[in-house]
Amino acid sequence: MDSIDSQQFLTNVATNIVEDSAKNAWNKIKKFFKGKGFAGALCLSVVAIGISTYLTYDSTLKTIADEEPQKPDSTVSAEQVDNTQSGIPKDETSKSEADSSAAPANNFVRSTAKRVMPIENEVIWEYSNGELVKSETLGVWKTHDGMDIAASVGTDVKAACTGKVKEIKDDPLWGICVVIDHGDGYETHYYGLDKSLEVKEGSNVESGQKIGVTGTIECESKLAPHLHFAVKQNGKWISPKEYING
Repeated sequence: MDSIDSQQFLTNVATNIVEDSAKNAWNKIKKFFKGKGFAGALCLSVVAIGISTYLTYDSTLKTIADEEPQKPDSTVSAEQVDNTQSGIPKDETSKSEADSSAAPANNFVRSTAKRVMPIENEVIWEYSNGELVKSETLGVWKTHDGMDIAASVGTDVKAACTGKVKEIKDDPLWGICVVIDHGDGYETHYYGLDKSLEVKEGSNVESGQKIGVTGTIECESKLAPHLHFAVKQNGKWISPKEYING
C-alpha cells in the first residue's frame, strides 16, 4: 500500500469515526487490511491504538467538562462590594449618613460677652470653697456652694453672661431655680426666684438680660432675703466671683 492510498484511507477512516459509530469504523479497518500480511497487521494495530487513544481522550474531555463546577458570576457591582465590606445595607448606610448630617451642632459655644453680677448688692454669705459651714436655718454643717446676694423680694435678676436656659426647676428647699448653659462647661445657677419668670427652657439669653425676680429660699429663710447664685465648671462648683472676674 503506497503512502498516498494510506493517507486517503486514514482520512476516510477519521471521517467515518466522526460520522459513524466506532464499531462500524473498526469493521471497515479490519476489512481493508485483511490479507495484507505482516505489514497490514502492523498498520491495523497502529490504527487500533490511535482509535482507542482518541476515544479515551474524547471520553475524558467530556467527563471533565461535565464535572467542572460552574464559575460564580464575577460581575458584582461596586455598590454590592461596598455593602459587603461594610456589613451595612446601602440604604441603611445612606440613612445613617443623613441622620448624622441632620444632627444639631454641638452644645452652645462659650460666649466672650462681658460677665456681670446677677444683682449688684452686698454679699451676705460667701462661697465656702468646699469647706463645711454651719447653716443657721437647718442647724447642720455643710458646704456653701454659691454666694448669697442680698435682695428684697421682687428684685430683678440678670443673666451673668450670654447663654441658653438649660433647665428650670422648682425645689421645695431652694425655690425656683434657673440653670443657664454658657458653653465650654460653664453653667450659672440662680436659686430663690419667683415663679413669674421671663425665660423658659431653651431660651437664648444675653449678658445682663432680665430672667426673673427674687422670691424666697426655704432652706436659708433665717437669712435676709437674697439670691443664691452658684457656678459650675464641668460639673463642679467653682467660685462665682472668680467666674465673674475671669
